[in-house]
Amino acid sequence: MTETAPHTLLTGRSLRIAAAGAFALAVAAGITEAVVAVTSIVAQQGADGALVTQVVARGLIFAGALTCAWYLARGRRWAWWALLLGLGVVGLASMLLPMAAALADGASWSTVFERDVAPLFPVIRALHIVSVLTGVTLMLHPAVRASLGARGQHS
Repeated sequence: MTETAPHTLLTGRSLRIAAAGAFALAVAAGITEAVVAVTSIVAQQGADGALVTQVVARGLIFAGALTCAWYLARGRRWAWWALLLGLGVVGLASMLLPMAAALADGASWSTVFERDVAPLFPVIRALHIVSVLTGVTLMLHPAVRASLGARGQHS
């Protein structure tokens, strides 16, 4: 049995797959957040057209993010950009900016992490944020960028 040097395990492909996995975990956390929030809303207010529209929109976003993660793992450059801009910039901003604004207005951390929705909601939200940050960090590694196909067709 031969031993592999630890540095050879960190190839562009392995880091790319790890980044895709982190984004898939972020999507799973986002889906869990949505289920918890919708369950809470329905229990308190019932469902209406606006809630259904929100669920459909989030479902499409989650499906798109999972599709991009799949293609990132396969070395598609367009998926790298879509995840960086979509989840790494817009997605994080949509979670973090309202939280920062609420904290600046004097809200408690418990309120900011929507503990009132469900006791585990802050944990799920934190997992969501950390997963996106992990995915972005991994995909920004130079080996990942070098492993992407020139025309987005690399395996």
